[in-house]
Amino acid sequence: MSKKVNEEVVEEVKEEKAEEVKDMNALLPGATPIEKPTPETPAYEDSIEEARLAFTKKFKVGRRNSYIAMGVLLLLAVGAVVCIGMNGMGWKIAGWSLVGTAVVGMLLYYILTRNIVPNATKEYISVVNYQLNMRNYADNRFTDVSTDKNEKIELADPISDAIFKDLNHIASRNVINGHFVGRSFKVADLGVYSGQGRSRTSAFVGKYISYPNDLHFEGRYILVSKGVAPVDLPTDIEDLVVLSEEDNFVIYGKEGNKPASDLGKDFLESIKKIRVENHLLNVDVVIWGGHTSIYASYDDKIMTLPYQEKYDKEPNEQFANNLIAYFEALALLVKKEK
Repeated sequence: MSKKVNEEVVEEVKEEKAEEVKDMNALLPGATPIEKPTPETPAYEDSIEEARLAFTKKFKVGRRNSYIAMGVLLLLAVGAVVCIGMNGMGWKIAGWSLVGTAVVGMLLYYILTRNIVPNATKEYISVVNYQLNMRNYADNRFTDVSTDKNEKIELADPISDAIFKDLNHIASRNVINGHFVGRSFKVADLGVYSGQGRSRTSAFVGKYISYPNDLHFEGRYILVSKGVAPVDLPTDIEDLVVLSEEDNFVIYGKEGNKPASDLGKDFLESIKKIRVENHLLNVDVVIWGGHTSIYASYDDKIMTLPYQEKYDKEPNEQFANNLIAYFEALALLVKKEK
């Protein structure tokens, strides 16, 4: 995709976003507000562990019942074969009756149980995400926070950011909308991919953050904070040059641009202070005039829901602290409201 096309897509997305946030205090239709925890609210890790235990119990009971049902059907099938193979019309009638009983029983079992595990899974995911969101957006600077289980991030958004090349597939969940110090934001669990079939590869898996800025400059900047073993590095950088490189922090931009002047030293220092360690694997920040996105790569401890092991809150605590640091940095790129 050419840079001219990318810039046109960016402008189209900006126009669409402007329409979406005309009424900044309106809750999205069908959205569920995320409440702030109170002193009486149970610890989120306890609520998640309780939900995990209830879900695993339902799953194990469902699996046990499936084994029992399969065993009964197998016995009926064996009995049917034996009876049909016997001499005498009575035996054959009994055998075919067993076949009919097995078929009817199988259909009834399927009808009665087909939604039990899927519904339990959806309920579990909903409970866990709500508890995590209530913890992660507890800071009072987050307002009007809500989530809609049906909302997804559009592929046009990461494409317009022009940070990863040849994207053709996207997966998102737990999309959060809200305001931070009066400006609308969007956060989601996101995966973006390129290629087809067996050659499909992931360009990014982690937390996606979108937030406005009040900057004016040509082109875009991409800031990269690398971990020990960098992952999800930007690939759509052919039109950019390295403007600054210090340790594992790299700034890409249009040749001749001055990041300290365009973005501000305070913002750059705030991003550099976010330590890429433990469960945080890499941070990519792409900045256009008017729009900023953060692509923060995290490991499975944060990106997957707890199932077999007891829930450990430590990974999410790191993300919750990172989240505040991201937004405190992003807030430096917007004008203070009077």
